[in-house]
Amino acid sequence: MRLATVFVGLWLCLPMLAAAHAHLLDSEPPANAVIAQSPQQLRLRFSEPVEKKFSRIEVQADQQVLPLPANSLQWDASGKVLQINLPPHQAHEYQVDWSILAKDGHPGKGRLGFKVKP
Repeated sequence: MRLATVFVGLWLCLPMLAAAHAHLLDSEPPANAVIAQSPQQLRLRFSEPVEKKFSRIEVQADQQVLPLPANSLQWDASGKVLQINLPPHQAHEYQVDWSILAKDGHPGKGRLGFKVKP
């Protein structure tokens, strides 16, 4: 009976543990959006503060990796919102790959894409 109680307690805690991981809440432009013109900036908002030194962002425009100088990545004071200043370009399809380490030590990664109207 005691063992069953322990298992039930652990099972009930799993959603809270999973919720502690940082994940992408939203982006601008939004994932899968079709926008009118190529963006000058991207914005990624995470659920938890992120370790800036251990974050990796790659942006592809029409399957070509865009060079992102270190000063093009700007985090807000909370460590949850990343603004990415993009170099001037004209592209039709974008893909953003991100890899982060949350302040709580949990890694996260993902991909989003969006398109520009022809």
